[in-house]
Amino acid sequence: MKLALMMAPRMHPADPQPPQRFYQSYVTDTLRAEEIGFDYAFYGEHHLRPCQWTPSPLMLASYCAAKTRRIRLGMSVICLPFHHPLRLAEDVATLDALCGGRFDLGVGVGSQWEEFNAWNIDPAERFGRSWEIMDILEKCFRSPTPFTHQGKYYQLNDVDFTTKPVQKDLPIWWGGMGPKNVQKAAERGYHLYGQNAAGYDQALRAAGRNPADYIRSYGRGYLSIADTKQQALDDAIEGYHYFRNFYLLRRRLDGTMPDASEELTRDRIRAENEAGLGGLIADSVQGAKARIMAALQKVPKSENYMLPFLFRGAGQSDESVNRTFDLFARHILPEIRAWSGKA
Repeated sequence: MKLALMMAPRMHPADPQPPQRFYQSYVTDTLRAEEIGFDYAFYGEHHLRPCQWTPSPLMLASYCAAKTRRIRLGMSVICLPFHHPLRLAEDVATLDALCGGRFDLGVGVGSQWEEFNAWNIDPAERFGRSWEIMDILEKCFRSPTPFTHQGKYYQLNDVDFTTKPVQKDLPIWWGGMGPKNVQKAAERGYHLYGQNAAGYDQALRAAGRNPADYIRSYGRGYLSIADTKQQALDDAIEGYHYFRNFYLLRRRLDGTMPDASEELTRDRIRAENEAGLGGLIADSVQGAKARIMAALQKVPKSENYMLPFLFRGAGQSDESVNRTFDLFARHILPEIRAWSGKA
């Protein structure tokens, strides 16, 4: 079982911070994750949103690469339609060199209306554009000679891509769901964000690949730990409320708005957490440990599973995040390692 710190770097619109302070919090989180033994630190990407998100996660990962030595750094995910494939390939190859071959490229198709609108891209093209970009990236990374690409969205002539990644087979993760896309990801040998993706293992085998060689993530635990359940919930509820409703209440890709009744309310978050349900685990050490270990019983004890955690929500205080890191490292991580046979 591999452990990943998933980061969606953003500030809370109701409590804006200077950008240098905002970004430094996530740099510090990366250093803590490496210190306590996490295998991965992943950074998300979105553009033109009130919380600012991380419009340039490759820059953030590059900065963290200079400050870390062991932990793997990756994207969760690069929104492919908003990048020119040659520019993206050069940035990825350069970052892989800077971090000594510790980079994982996570890719997806984008999901925010405002991004497609600003880039003047039809959201209906998002899958076609993304797969064509991946065709070009693979040629950039693997072709030993100049190549030409004549596609629907890109026409490239005699590209002599000389800046190759350090890793011969740079790990690529697919972050878009849907059975056809999961099948394509398997056929290409991509790892998978998201567990229980129907047909993934079957498609790997059909492509002559061994499922044991590929990693899939299991869920995403938004974790807050304190001396009491109430304190843990107070620390995390505003960030979690914003995180969930960022998706639930966003403008749909056809430009329409969802009904306000779709909000995940704070009252419902409190009720779900009290019942041990939902995506937020806000509890004392014993309560958090019990929920995490119960969830692990559904996961095979295998190196090809990754358990992702999110420790920081928008606007969450450094004090509360550091407390969660400390308590997780002292009381829960040893239990996970023992369960997986890595004590």
